[in-house]
Amino acid sequence: MIEDLDRLMQKEGVDAIVAEGTAFEKPDVYWLTGFCSPDSVICYHAVGEETVVATGFITLERILKESFIKRTYDITEIQRDLSAKGKKLVDYPDLIYGPLLKSLFTGKVIGAPDHLPASVVVALQQMGHEVKPLPHILQSARAKKSAREIKAIKRAGDATIGALARVVDMIKDTDIGPNRTLLYKKKPLTVGDLKLAMDHFLLDRRAESVEDAILAVGTKGFDWHYLGRPSDPLKAEVPIIIDVFPRLKLDRYVADITRTVVKGKVSRKLHEMYDAVAAAAGATVDALTDGAVIDDVNMACYNKLKSMGFDSRRLNPHATEGMTHGLGHGIGLEVHEDPSFQDRTDHFASGHVMAIEPGVYLKSIGGVRIENDYEVTTKRARLLTKGLEDVLFV
Repeated sequence: MIEDLDRLMQKEGVDAIVAEGTAFEKPDVYWLTGFCSPDSVICYHAVGEETVVATGFITLERILKESFIKRTYDITEIQRDLSAKGKKLVDYPDLIYGPLLKSLFTGKVIGAPDHLPASVVVALQQMGHEVKPLPHILQSARAKKSAREIKAIKRAGDATIGALARVVDMIKDTDIGPNRTLLYKKKPLTVGDLKLAMDHFLLDRRAESVEDAILAVGTKGFDWHYLGRPSDPLKAEVPIIIDVFPRLKLDRYVADITRTVVKGKVSRKLHEMYDAVAAAAGATVDALTDGAVIDDVNMACYNKLKSMGFDSRRLNPHATEGMTHGLGHGIGLEVHEDPSFQDRTDHFASGHVMAIEPGVYLKSIGGVRIENDYEVTTKRARLLTKGLEDVLFV
């Protein structure tokens, strides 16, 4: 939240920060402005003050109508003059930032996030400003979500659950053919078929895949980031991992959900894998609360898995089976953002939104993974992704 940004800026000893780009390319810019547009804008934020956006022409009018920005800086004349001379604005940052900072900046140190172009940083320094690199300050400020942001993440989750339910129904409606191949309407059902069905469902709800979904069949799921080739056939009696992380096209927020589906006979070992992953998920959520030490939440998962007979790379760095990836990650405007489970000594706080994804992977079987999104509160974390069982035996 913006209050967190001000606090972090004061801690770092900077008086203002600048960022630039489009909402589609730079989530930080959208977070600072609420302006969803392909137009690149400059954001100036001083501690304790409202953010100012510098832009020109009709974009200036549109940002006042379509965003929560109330203060703007008009660079229309500069843009017009450069255009008349056949010059590009991006090549002359001093012509923009010079007048902008002269008008607005009264401090001593300017913070530069990681994505601020090097040409801008150099221009600021050449103008005599002290510039302090702050690679992750905006990501850190974005970690706590407002009620508005949490509602947007839940909407993304609702669309994702719907897309998953659509393909689960397709799997349910299959017959088992030769070589355990699943037949949908008498034709082999493929990974490409399911991904296309999910894409159509999401688009109808103004959402889209941030990246290609993960859809791994059987032993291919042992590689927990195997995307799945479109031609991969779906099979009976093996785990099918479906991991989807769409973004709302207008609101820009994402969800991240994984379900494991098995069609037909389920082996005893596969049941054991599911039971362990479900128990680890429950133990994790029990520990995930305001003030919890991040590594205490990690260990709640890994210790539960160990008690049920499954290894993890955290407890055994040389493990090749069991849980061989991290427990999860923050989500928001990006699929992976703060807080990080790698920051072991930090604490969770109310307003964090976490994707929790325990999994168990065996070379001979593949994998079982459950992933849901949770809002951290002062009590047990609140589930945001409701409406579909975690593991489905269909």
